[in-house]
Amino acid sequence: MAKQTSSKRNKNRDKILSISSILLLLLSWFLGGLRVNHSQSQFFEHITEKGEKIVEVTPLLFKIISNNTTDDKLIKWVSFGSGIGYGGELTVGSVFLPDGTIQSLALLSSKETSSYFDKVVEEKLPEELLGNSIEHLLEFDAISGATLTSQAYVHAVNQSADLIREQLYGKRLVSKSSVLDYVKWLDFAAVVFFISAVWINRSRSAYKAKFNAGLLFGSTILFGFHSASLYSSSTMGGLLFGSWISGVANYTPFILLILSVGYILYYNRNIYCQSLCPFGAVQQCLAKVGNAKSAPIRHQFFIWFPRVLLLTTLCMGAYFRSPAEFIYEPFGIAFGMIGGMYLFVLTVMILLTSLVVRRPWCQSLCPINAMTDFIVFNKNWVKQIRNNATKKHKSSKKEKGE
Repeated sequence: MAKQTSSKRNKNRDKILSISSILLLLLSWFLGGLRVNHSQSQFFEHITEKGEKIVEVTPLLFKIISNNTTDDKLIKWVSFGSGIGYGGELTVGSVFLPDGTIQSLALLSSKETSSYFDKVVEEKLPEELLGNSIEHLLEFDAISGATLTSQAYVHAVNQSADLIREQLYGKRLVSKSSVLDYVKWLDFAAVVFFISAVWINRSRSAYKAKFNAGLLFGSTILFGFHSASLYSSSTMGGLLFGSWISGVANYTPFILLILSVGYILYYNRNIYCQSLCPFGAVQQCLAKVGNAKSAPIRHQFFIWFPRVLLLTTLCMGAYFRSPAEFIYEPFGIAFGMIGGMYLFVLTVMILLTSLVVRRPWCQSLCPINAMTDFIVFNKNWVKQIRNNATKKHKSSKKEKGE
């Protein structure tokens, strides 16, 4: 009886926490929207001086004119443009002189990992763009180590400049892009690999383990070392809050995530970790080398801490409109040496621990377990509500019939 009471109490607690998590995410998104509007207001305050006023031409194009004359003398143009980087859309506010010369640039929002944009700043790309005329398309060499981010930044400036080009020269030079422009062969490979994983996991073949090992090897090469296309907490945040709608340079992690969620909803199992995760495969290989042992029974701390960490990360990503900024997974370091010092230290610790304990990352900090638990719990909760409603409906019909 005591066990039943305790179990019921725990379920009620989990339901409250589940609803609270959703409400926290929604609140973070709402407050983040207010913050974005405030950053644009700050941008206008920074570029205007006393005696100047802002006149809206279109939602993305503005004039700054003198407030002290009767002829509305044009002082400068202001416009906004966006580009698609690795993590998603970035927005640039641009200020132009009346003749179309670039006076100043400001990054207003970005879904990129900060290390990529830091590289753009270090190479002084924004400074190189200043003083250029926009009569012709702005073209600059991509920056090594931040190719997609630098291309996205230049595209954003060109897009903002297009609004001025139309006013000054009656032409536009930037072609409109579509989400389909970012779909690559790797995305189709992700679907093929996932279907293969489903087939292997549901197969009764005597070679099932060998097939799975071969699939893991191929996934590690293709989605790990070749493209670093593992899905992470930032992918979850991007999917939840729609950054993929405006476009991302790499859709493969989103495709793998969507397929994984669909499989979890249908079968209550996550086959990505078992058959496709490149970082899981690396840990398994190190476990073979070091003859690692299975970890002891998971402590409650290693169940709840990843959940709290994932929720915190998603809320911060929603508030700052940049899920990639709060990434804590070691994938970037492991497969591309991209990330801060704290990620480098974490990666080294996990790889060394993998020699003595099997899959330490998967059993301690991995957000995928937290995501799976959340989906399965809420799926079962909804199923229970539907079953109870069906029982009540049948009982009501039976009483009326009697």
